[in-house]
Amino acid sequence: MKKLVSITKKDVAIRCFSALAVILLLFSALGARLAYLQLMDYEEMREKVLDQYSSTMVLPASRGSIYDRNMQVLAMSETVETVFISPKGIMDADAKAGDNYYRDLIANGLSELLSVPKADILAKAEKTHSQYEVIKKNVDEETADKVRQFQIDNKLYTMMNLEEDSKRYYEYGALASHVVGFNGTDSGLFGLELYYDEYLSGTDGLIVYRKDGGGYDLSPKNDSYVAAEDGSNLVTTIDVNIQSIVEKYLEKVYFDHNVQNRVAAVIMDVDTGEIYASAVYPDFDLNSPYTLTSEFLEEYEEAKGTVGTVASEEESGEDKTYTEEELAALHNRLLNKMWNNKVVTELYEPGSTFKIVTTAIALEEGITSLNNSYNCAGYIDVDGETIHCHKVGGHGAQSIAQTLQNSCNPAFISLGLRIGKTTFMQYFEEFGYLGLSGCDMLGETKTYYYGTNNTPFNRIELATYSFGQSFKTSIIQQLRAVSVVANGGYLVTPHLAKYLADDDGNITYTFQYESDRQVISTDVANTIVDVLYGGINTGSTKNAAVEGYSIAAKTGTSQKLDTSIDNDYVSSCVAFAPAEDPQVAIIVVVDEPMAGEFYGGLVAAPVVSSILSEVLPYLEIPRNGEAEHSNINVINYTEKTVDAAIKSITESGLEYRIIGEGNIVVNQMPKSGTLLTDNGTVILYTDYGTEPAMVTVPNIKGYSAQYAISNLQRAGLNVRVTGAYSSEISGTPMVVSQDITSGTSVEEGTVVTIQIRYYEGIDG
Repeated sequence: MKKLVSITKKDVAIRCFSALAVILLLFSALGARLAYLQLMDYEEMREKVLDQYSSTMVLPASRGSIYDRNMQVLAMSETVETVFISPKGIMDADAKAGDNYYRDLIANGLSELLSVPKADILAKAEKTHSQYEVIKKNVDEETADKVRQFQIDNKLYTMMNLEEDSKRYYEYGALASHVVGFNGTDSGLFGLELYYDEYLSGTDGLIVYRKDGGGYDLSPKNDSYVAAEDGSNLVTTIDVNIQSIVEKYLEKVYFDHNVQNRVAAVIMDVDTGEIYASAVYPDFDLNSPYTLTSEFLEEYEEAKGTVGTVASEEESGEDKTYTEEELAALHNRLLNKMWNNKVVTELYEPGSTFKIVTTAIALEEGITSLNNSYNCAGYIDVDGETIHCHKVGGHGAQSIAQTLQNSCNPAFISLGLRIGKTTFMQYFEEFGYLGLSGCDMLGETKTYYYGTNNTPFNRIELATYSFGQSFKTSIIQQLRAVSVVANGGYLVTPHLAKYLADDDGNITYTFQYESDRQVISTDVANTIVDVLYGGINTGSTKNAAVEGYSIAAKTGTSQKLDTSIDNDYVSSCVAFAPAEDPQVAIIVVVDEPMAGEFYGGLVAAPVVSSILSEVLPYLEIPRNGEAEHSNINVINYTEKTVDAAIKSITESGLEYRIIGEGNIVVNQMPKSGTLLTDNGTVILYTDYGTEPAMVTVPNIKGYSAQYAISNLQRAGLNVRVTGAYSSEISGTPMVVSQDITSGTSVEEGTVVTIQIRYYEGIDG
């Protein structure tokens, strides 16, 4: 039996006092903590509390535009809108309605307005913990207005909404695609968009606003606001018109010569390094940069067709089947190849265009002079290796100027060996080959030579370097180096950016570039330009000629030494114009032409001629007097009196024919804006309803230029001449193409464009 314990009043009092003491102690500790939080750590705790009721809205900065040198827009940001829903708001509204009324209303409405599958909208509406689910981005203004009206009509303010965003738009699509580049979600990904992203992107702003537990706005004094700082506008050195001309002729040579590894060209101001145009073909659409163009899509589609198949035992093993992962990797490789800017990222052997540099070194060092001569026997022996001249039997006795014009390999090997390895490499560095050009194109690759590939540099290597083989450089680097002789001896920095500007056109920052490093004397530079100009008349560069202008040019034909493919050549041509005072330099590189012709003088030089024949007049560079065969722009004569039209046509150097009895011109052929050779005829119609006469286009391909022009004009047709055609050039110019097939019936007065080419003396 348990013993009962008696509790006295005293015991009860002690226990109560102890409990009270513990409670007081706890309250004291709690009070101290509250006091600390309220007084000592007030700001930190206040921010934590406010953060629990804070919402943040980013105010995106407007990305700066990119312009050409004449303020033509290349890239700009357009305002678009993002449509989003609040699944939580929809759930709360439907809870009050007692069914899924608002969920279905929104899904049906947005599906119809935005062309988004209803199932996708319903799936996002199920995420009831979320207040922000994007239904569609980049919604244009017209569609956004319809969505907004749908929201107003059905009072859906807490369930769906729109917010402004921006979309990058490229005005000219594929024009200058490898230069301009494109944008990602938040920044530039390629080209100038990436290179100058820090200037273009600006800084986003921010609004932080507070709501209480019920979702109502707290006092505005608790809100924070940081304004967005828009990006700067970038004004480039590119000229849209020159860029368009260059790309037109690159596309033509690409298809005419079945080019396997793309074509590229750059035009640059020789004194400042400003790039008027830089192009690679095939190009791609900047507004859809992840879409493979046809040149790359074919390989991808072939690979795609093998996914899921199994190679048979009978197959040789050369055919490959792809897994889904390998197909995705192939797609990425093809995209990168399509985006790859050949002008700076790929290297090539410059071939005979490098002979300009070897000549400059030899003249500058006094190794030779134009008074010296060299006898070419057709070959030269270097340390047991025999290197042949491109001309069987050799060139015989020739002056130093002629060795450059004839592109004689043995002569340049002899010069290189006399220059010596040490001096040669000193100039190799001075001309910029051992570093980067400093241009603002991403991915520039350094020259590949013995110092980077750990190979010997003995006499045989010096010999091949002297005529532009056994090392590789970039297209931009080669143009920079040879331009030294065009501007009086100075090494300039090729570049694309001129200055930054605000939205009012005020210049806020001007980019500066090095252009005062002299490599050779002005006398030597001018001497070489004169020699190159002389080669237009008698040497391998005839097809780079432009009627009415003095062109200094050098062609190159280099065989690839590091591939297993036979006869894979790189055809190139560099030129300066006008020769008496060079202002622009151009380089054209055609990588692996496979249509039979591969010499630079036959493939690349005609492209240079075609481009410069349009670019030089556009730049308002004066012609050398009256050209024998200039192309004249036909203007609009309709609605003019017959007398006024006749006077204007005669003054322009054209002829005319009048069909009809009226006094006012009602129609004409050719149409305004057409280019045709002088002595061409404009037919003026003065009676409505007059049916034009039809004539048949003759076959003039393969005939001499003079015969072709006369034959076309006798047939009642007009002519536009492209390519090299000058009375100053020795040899017979031949027609290599006509743009309207022979036998075609066309309206009398139609313009037939013919391309002229010389074949005599073609080598490098």
